[in-house]
Amino acid sequence: MRRAFFMRYSFPKKEHLTKKEHFDKLHSTGRGIKSFPFSLRYIEAELEEGLQRKVAILAPKRGLNKAVDRNKMKRQMRELYRLNKPAIFDSGVQEIWSLRYLGNRLNDYAFLEAGFLKLLEAYEKQRKKELNHEE
Repeated sequence: MRRAFFMRYSFPKKEHLTKKEHFDKLHSTGRGIKSFPFSLRYIEAELEEGLQRKVAILAPKRGLNKAVDRNKMKRQMRELYRLNKPAIFDSGVQEIWSLRYLGNRLNDYAFLEAGFLKLLEAYEKQRKKELNHEE
């Protein structure tokens, strides 16, 4: 029972996006959403059984010049995704995500969390609209 509680808030390696083909497909045909300080690109894809989505966390060198700052931002973004994963809209299909930091400096965690929640709301709104058009 206790194990199931902790499983909801995990971000295991199998959920990390690593395949070059997936990255290429995502950036050539993916749909995007921006909500400062993040942007999200996503596509539907065939993944392994039991996975809902694979996620890439990106903090570009253009925005954050120091590797220390980029690594800190990626840690914070992974934590935001991990903790808010149960609140993400379930579209019923497997997806690939690319979550990118758009800012040019470090921000406090509360600001990042507010921006991430706004991004998730925008994602849910867009996905519902897309799924309604498909029907």
